[in-house]
Amino acid sequence: MKMTKSFPFTVIIVSLLLFLITTGCDRNKITTMSVSLKMKTKSVQISNKTASANNQLDFDDGYVIIREIVFDGDRVSEGAVSITHEQISKIDLMTGVATPPVDVTIPPGEYRDINLGIEIQDEDSIPSIVAEGTYTNDSGVSTPVRFEFNSGEVFEAEASAHTFDNGSSAIAEIDFSPALWFSTVTGGMLDSAQRVNGVILINENNNSEIFDIVADKLDDATDAEFK
Repeated sequence: MKMTKSFPFTVIIVSLLLFLITTGCDRNKITTMSVSLKMKTKSVQISNKTASANNQLDFDDGYVIIREIVFDGDRVSEGAVSITHEQISKIDLMTGVATPPVDVTIPPGEYRDINLGIEIQDEDSIPSIVAEGTYTNDSGVSTPVRFEFNSGEVFEAEASAHTFDNGSSAIAEIDFSPALWFSTVTGGMLDSAQRVNGVILINENNNSEIFDIVADKLDDATDAEFK
């Protein structure tokens, strides 16, 4: 009688241990990928259409508020993988640090044709993208610049191949270069731009001509580098 009663109990214990061991192994079969947006190009020469052009635009601060990340890639031996990660986070453009941290778990393996889609937050009045810097004209006079953008833009970055090791951590570092968005803005535009409390404020309501030029270049393709 005692043996008969203890047998099912023993089976339950063994089954529970096997479940825990198997579950623990499954947890290790992922890669934790964090996402980093950083300014790769912080300075750009601004043309003033004269032989002595010396206009400079330098960015030294900014952030992006994101709301969703989509990861797509083809694992060489297992097939296509598509993951959607929803999370609101503010990413410092100078350091690439996200607050709170953005960690996406993906199956490990050798990937080809990786695509990252990053959707920008746009549900309140707070600008979703801000880039701040200084414009220096050809006379050496410096003026603060602040660019504000508030729209549900989706940035896409691509990588041809990467291998994500089992149980490892990876960083998807994406080029984000406001200076290049201003590459077709002229010194004349910035010299005559409206100042708000001494700042060249560029958004939908202020200096809209410059804003439209920069906004049109926001969706230029960027590259992702996995580290």
